[in-house]
Amino acid sequence: PINTFYKRYSFVLNANYKIQDWLQSTSNFNFNRANWRNMPGSQGNEANYFGRIMSLPSTVRFTDEDGNATLGPNAGDGNQSYQADQWQVDNQSDKFTMIQSFQVNFMKSLWLNATANWYYSSSYYESFTKDYENTIGSWVTSRNTSAEYDRDFAQTYNMVLNFNETFAGKHTVTAMAGLEYYDNYRRGFKAAGNGAPTDDFGDLGLTDPGEGKRTIDSWHTRYRILSFFGRANYDYDNKYLLSFVLRRDGYSSLLGKNRWGNFPGVSAGWIFGNESFVKEKLPFLSFGKLRTSFGLNGNASGIGAYTLQGSYNGQQYNGNMGYLIGTLPNPSLRWEKTRTFEVGLDLSFIENRLNTNFTFYDRLTSDKYASLSLPSTTGFSSVTNNNGKFRNRGLEMELSARIIDKKDWTWNMSANIAYNKNIVVSLPDNGLERNMQSASQIYKGYGSDEKVWVGGYQEGYEPGVLVVYKADGIYKSWEEIPGNLVVKTGNAQGKYQYGPDAWAALTDAERSKGIQIKPGDVKWADINGDGEIDAFDRIVAGNTTPRWIGGFNTSLKWKNLMLYARFDFALKYWIYDATTPWFLGCMQGTYNTTTDVFDTWSETNPNAKYPRYDYADQLGAGNFNRSSTLFAYKGNYLAIREISLQYTLPKEWANKMYCQNLNVSVTGQNLGYITKAPVATPEVSSAGSGYALPRTCLLGVNLTF
Repeated sequence: PINTFYKRYSFVLNANYKIQDWLQSTSNFNFNRANWRNMPGSQGNEANYFGRIMSLPSTVRFTDEDGNATLGPNAGDGNQSYQADQWQVDNQSDKFTMIQSFQVNFMKSLWLNATANWYYSSSYYESFTKDYENTIGSWVTSRNTSAEYDRDFAQTYNMVLNFNETFAGKHTVTAMAGLEYYDNYRRGFKAAGNGAPTDDFGDLGLTDPGEGKRTIDSWHTRYRILSFFGRANYDYDNKYLLSFVLRRDGYSSLLGKNRWGNFPGVSAGWIFGNESFVKEKLPFLSFGKLRTSFGLNGNASGIGAYTLQGSYNGQQYNGNMGYLIGTLPNPSLRWEKTRTFEVGLDLSFIENRLNTNFTFYDRLTSDKYASLSLPSTTGFSSVTNNNGKFRNRGLEMELSARIIDKKDWTWNMSANIAYNKNIVVSLPDNGLERNMQSASQIYKGYGSDEKVWVGGYQEGYEPGVLVVYKADGIYKSWEEIPGNLVVKTGNAQGKYQYGPDAWAALTDAERSKGIQIKPGDVKWADINGDGEIDAFDRIVAGNTTPRWIGGFNTSLKWKNLMLYARFDFALKYWIYDATTPWFLGCMQGTYNTTTDVFDTWSETNPNAKYPRYDYADQLGAGNFNRSSTLFAYKGNYLAIREISLQYTLPKEWANKMYCQNLNVSVTGQNLGYITKAPVATPEVSSAGSGYALPRTCLLGVNLTF
């Protein structure tokens, strides 16, 4: 896009020093400076540029008869090149990373590593908006200007003592003990104003000093983490393995007795492939290992430095300055903990030409973080709480093989697949059935008035359920519409929709508050058969989390020519396309639609895939303004992630060109998907939540002299 750029300058220095035979130093220094400018205009970001500007009608014109640039609809949805210079932006960041480490060798089996890491980031953002034309003939003259400075300094210090020794030729012991301290301190300030007298200067000092014209703010945030950790491993004769680990972490963002967490783990393994009786009975087995582990991990990410302490903001009341609570204190929040149990089997056959491994895992997350909605009477929308227990359990399988291994021909292939299922184990007691949260009630089945709760979070149930209305086709004529049918949902204004007979029975006053069902409207499934369509007449389409995920890759080499390909896939899940119905429903009336509009119902196209195209569907029939099976798809896909062809010049030819090695390659990345879901990318549960990955073609030449 016009006037946007990103420039970065980098400097890297690495150095190693052997100060003494027992002392070694390693130093790293990295500096990056970046200057950039984002999208100009009142929308100012890529999401709006692609989602709004590129959605304009094809009739829009950005030049007049003489070729001069014109605004278009408005500054937000219009021609970004028309007045791009009216938004002056200067962004710059400087980032330093400095790492200094020492290794002290006390003896061959005992050594100490000590490391200090400093990260410093300084960022400056300045902007000034000149007078700009918002709509044709209408100007915005507020001349907003702002400046912000942000500085971040993070320091990490750790010290690790290592031990490794083998006793009597069969007993190997390795141990590690250490500590780490992390300190992050961020500070900054921002000032803004408006009402500068001209477009010539954007200085804050030239803005209007009147009441409410200027704002200023500063911030200081600091959080620290102190960790102690250790590990001990025992290996007997490369057959029997045992390992213990322990971490103790203290996080300043958590409060009181909840600040510290202990996270132990233990694992064991038996390399039965090294047993003599296995070698005798199974000579084709190259390697065999049985392993198991159990451990506890902690998580406290996403918690602000002072979030749990609560906060107060300045507030003016009746001409007096005071303080108003801004964030609720939350001292009871605890570490989120994940207990993991695994058992696995690793096997290799025929001199490691065929390798497999299988892993069963069971992860139970307790005190899981979630946002708890609060009553509006509290003055707060939500608070983070420890929201019960969540389990994911599954099986992972991997397979790799050297299918062909000859002098001129080699062919290798590897694949993996994983099955996973998530279950809500327990939730805080709220007095509801299964302590449900954000669940929906629907009819149990066709012809039944019995209702069940689905979706949301419920104890013993899987989250991620997609609940939608079922479309049983489109009414092609007045005769197909049930006379007394009433549709009670779908319209943003809460207006009911009525079949022909029900509509005829209404008074004029009642008709002004309703809508008549017409040919071209969706034939919604009446699940309980009562002649009314309401929120209970929905179904469970499926789950938005893939049940199976995996991938495979292969490389085929003939002499100096090699072909490599990589694929991945996901199976058994659903995607909801929230974008297409927004366009087809003409819900933003000034925007263009998609070519799917040619497959909407009309009298001349009665067998269309989609219902009738109508202005502002959300205010009318609501054919598109509700989640339904019309736009719910099975998301199964196979992604062609990478295909690469490489050729290495024979060494004798490369030597004639005065180089040791010459390799040329062409690589295609993210080449596309094999899927039935008509969406930009099937890798999201909601098709309107992201862009498709760009297709990339890389040409490479690798020279070694």
